[in-house]
Amino acid sequence: MGGRYRISTNPASVASLRRYPTQIGPSVTRFVVTALSALAILTPTLATSQTYPSRPVRIIVGFAPGGTPDVFARLIAQKMSESWGQVIVENRQGATGNLAAEYVARSAPDGHTVFYSDSANFAINPHLFAKLPFDPLKDFAPVILTSILPTYVTVHPSVPVNTLAEFIAYAKERPGKLSYASVGSGSIHHITTELFKSVTGTDILHVPYKGAGPGGQALLAGEVQVAFLSYISVAQHVKAGKVKILAISMPQRSEALPDVPTMHEAGVPGFEMYSSLGVLAPAGTPREVIAKLNAGVAAALANPDIAARMTGFGVRTIQGGTPEQFGTVMRTEYEKFRNLVKLSGAKLE
Repeated sequence: MGGRYRISTNPASVASLRRYPTQIGPSVTRFVVTALSALAILTPTLATSQTYPSRPVRIIVGFAPGGTPDVFARLIAQKMSESWGQVIVENRQGATGNLAAEYVARSAPDGHTVFYSDSANFAINPHLFAKLPFDPLKDFAPVILTSILPTYVTVHPSVPVNTLAEFIAYAKERPGKLSYASVGSGSIHHITTELFKSVTGTDILHVPYKGAGPGGQALLAGEVQVAFLSYISVAQHVKAGKVKILAISMPQRSEALPDVPTMHEAGVPGFEMYSSLGVLAPAGTPREVIAKLNAGVAAALANPDIAARMTGFGVRTIQGGTPEQFGTVMRTEYEKFRNLVKLSGAKLE
């Protein structure tokens, strides 16, 4: 008997069983119809996971080309494209990443449009803006944490110091006379420097710029004397001796700059500030698709060439993290930055 019958999920087959129940008996009919209904419900999810990706995957970045998230996203996309087909990066800058975040949150939850986010989008902006058109903890499904991006205390060569302790003393002797660059009000650079001022008792004027590029250029030109910036923003200038790095805001030293002390080692105990970067999908994306995305990004990060390049940018690459672990990071940072944004005094409409 087992070789004579074939189960089908064709709706017509289900309908025929309902029309002619006496042919195989009521109890068997109920069993088969229930089984077929369950298979019909599962079929879309199974088909989605088995055929995904069925078209190019777009990684949306909320900042301009050349910035840190953009560079990292393109490294990941390039490596994923070798086995996935076309994986492209699309920049939708504006409103400190909120335009891109909203776009992805409203996209179809099928894994073909994802968001390369940093702490600004899921932890800082919710406390910085009076109202957001999305909820970072409800409208996204975490996929994978890719890296930890520290900031570095950088100063213009005209500042006559060589250590962080010397800079703190220098700033205290000149309250309100020095200025620092950030990549915008409410940015992690702004919040980090305000926290630094608070714990060191220094008074340094905030000068916001529109992005890491202009902020770095302002430091190079001597328009400001200090800035907390990512290494990728100033790497070539450090090598050329045009800026000095005094400390890193991570609890561990960087492999790219092993001679640069941590804030703790440099005389500011317990000071840690960094941005987490990772991939988010729209809420409701099937778990099987999330798992494929996670594995694809993890494989790209494990590639020796990609890992070496990201390490060279002064970041800590995370390999093999789960969606659940990234979700925990998001919730933890969301609560952490609630108080830090308040400390910075920043507020945007």
